[in-house]
Amino acid sequence: MVKEKSSRRSNRSFSFYILIFMVLLIVCIVGLLTVNAYVFTRENFDREYQNLESQTEWNVVEALRLTDTATTILDDSLNDKMRDGLNKVNVEYERVNGDPSQMNLTALKAALGTGYDIYIIDENGVIVETTYLPEVGQDFRSIPYFYQYLTKIRNAEGFFPDRVVHELLGAGQYRKYAYMPTADHRYVLELGLGGESFDAVNDALDDHKNVKKIIMSNPYVEDFTTFNTLGLRVSNNTAPPEPVKSQLAEVIRTRANLEIVDTANSRTTHYLFIDLHDTLYGSDPSRIVMITYNTQLIEDALNNLLIYHIVVALIAIITGCIMAFFLSRHMTQPIQAIVEDVDIIARGNLNHRIRETRNIEFAILENGINTMVDSLKAAFQKMKDDEIFQNEMIDQLPVAIFITRASDGKYIFWNKMSENLFGIPASETLGKTDAELFSPDVVTAIQEENSGIFSRPGEVRNKIISKRDNGGTIIHMIIVPVFDSHGTPQYLLGISEDVSQQNINLKMDLLFSITRHDILDNLSVIMNHLERAQLKNTHEEMQQFFDKTVGSIESIRNQIAYMRALQELGFISPKWQRVEQAFRDAVLLLPQHRASIKTEAREVEIFADPLLPRVFFNLLENSLRNTTLAKPEITLFTKREPDDLLIVYADNGYSIPADVKEKIFEGGVDTGPIRSLFLIRELLGFTGITIRETGTPKTGVRFEIRVPKGKYRFL
Repeated sequence: MVKEKSSRRSNRSFSFYILIFMVLLIVCIVGLLTVNAYVFTRENFDREYQNLESQTEWNVVEALRLTDTATTILDDSLNDKMRDGLNKVNVEYERVNGDPSQMNLTALKAALGTGYDIYIIDENGVIVETTYLPEVGQDFRSIPYFYQYLTKIRNAEGFFPDRVVHELLGAGQYRKYAYMPTADHRYVLELGLGGESFDAVNDALDDHKNVKKIIMSNPYVEDFTTFNTLGLRVSNNTAPPEPVKSQLAEVIRTRANLEIVDTANSRTTHYLFIDLHDTLYGSDPSRIVMITYNTQLIEDALNNLLIYHIVVALIAIITGCIMAFFLSRHMTQPIQAIVEDVDIIARGNLNHRIRETRNIEFAILENGINTMVDSLKAAFQKMKDDEIFQNEMIDQLPVAIFITRASDGKYIFWNKMSENLFGIPASETLGKTDAELFSPDVVTAIQEENSGIFSRPGEVRNKIISKRDNGGTIIHMIIVPVFDSHGTPQYLLGISEDVSQQNINLKMDLLFSITRHDILDNLSVIMNHLERAQLKNTHEEMQQFFDKTVGSIESIRNQIAYMRALQELGFISPKWQRVEQAFRDAVLLLPQHRASIKTEAREVEIFADPLLPRVFFNLLENSLRNTTLAKPEITLFTKREPDDLLIVYADNGYSIPADVKEKIFEGGVDTGPIRSLFLIRELLGFTGITIRETGTPKTGVRFEIRVPKGKYRFL
């Protein structure tokens, strides 16, 4: 078996692992560099693409704005000529008494000069007469905003120049327009200037030609088109097909840019809305430029780049693997000699020394191992001495300490105080389990209390146990789980101490404090009644106050008798007590009262401190002291919950503010007329029972006493 194991080790030499490590390192480094280079290049491509795209679109917008600025300058220089021309048209309109069909528009056009056209627009926004035949019958109601502008002019007075804009019909050339209402406000006279006088303007300010020069400098642009706010192509005044038509309508409606992505065909379409509208004019020369980008070119470049990086990476990996093979063989030769010497030392021969090597690094390793061997020899001896000292020190501690092994539950340590406290010598304990030392009931209780302790690292269990066979001894025990560095359970450490006398002193202090306080209260009541009796003149009146003192004197007698009975019986250990009987005993301690006290507690017993009746008495005494009713109703009843038993004390005579519900249970805190609740919580807490107040101002106080599972039973 040993030879087989040794053979397996020889098949996986140190040089093999160095080689694998170096190969993996080379693969990781080359892979990381390749991925980083590819990602960096891709990001640069994307960044340059985005920059080029942004620059192209910015140039388009600025070019159209520059064109708009140029037309505005031209527009201002023509306004005077247009006003003179419209005045002549208006004279002709008045000559024919307001009948456009009788106007000699042909002669008037010749008189105005080359490039002028005359338009007569009626109140319905329709061109009824014009010298420019392509626009006869043009209905401006199809352009709501412009129709509103014309209506405003028709109802106004004066001269209204418009901008130099593209004509809506015909060839879509630049023209200058101006308007003037007739005196009868039936028509709008319009004058347009174009023709040869605008040929140079149309050539210099050709939107399509200027935008094309900018866009074609971007190699990723596949196509572009410029549209006006009517959704028509600027170049020929034609409407585009769907879905471009619907997309244009959305851009015009929102007057905002729009992006359409076609991932399947590697296409992205941008609609740029260039807002050139001026509220001073009726025409809206705003433009929408549709630019289609082809992203397939950049994807092809990135794919070629990826292939290049992969090829370079494979060459680097192959070259590195070859170099790693020879380097690992050279490095492991001196290591093999050191391994053989270390194996001899590991077998127990601490006198063996590491052989000398020629390399400086391995010489340091050689000296280090030799020094470590010497240190181990000294450490082994010190560890033996420390172990003897620790065992002797723990054995002499004034508390009981025991340790059980987690794997089998056997005791491996049991000091002298454990022998004294539990009455079992170490010779009978070590190497045995709880089942071999204690009765089945005790073993079951131990297993339940310690269950799950290893599943919650860092948890410390505290518990109080009573030994009735040893004069009612009370033992405080702490159980601590111990884990190794890997988190595996190893031991269970127990620390125990006899706290019987401390428990007796605490309860005596609590009992004397409560009893003294209650007796003083009753004496105060007696003195008050006696003082008031002295002020009466008749024997009958005095007798009434004397009769009232009898209840307080009887309460003092009952409390003294109850305390004497507890002292005679002893009150060290908790015991099983009927809830109903304990409550009745508490009622007997009360002075005369008018309260209605009822108990609906079922036949149930709880494992509690012998002073349980005193707990109920203090709750009753607080009710009588703080009640605001002539005849308060006090009830005690039990309620079964899934695991716990709830004992509820309810009183409708007074209530406790929400901000002091927890403070009333704190020791040393002034809570006014509410007394002894700190002592109540302490007495109940001896057996794990808790109490809290959950009442509301409308219903009164409600104290919920929660008894955990195993601390109650039904008769």
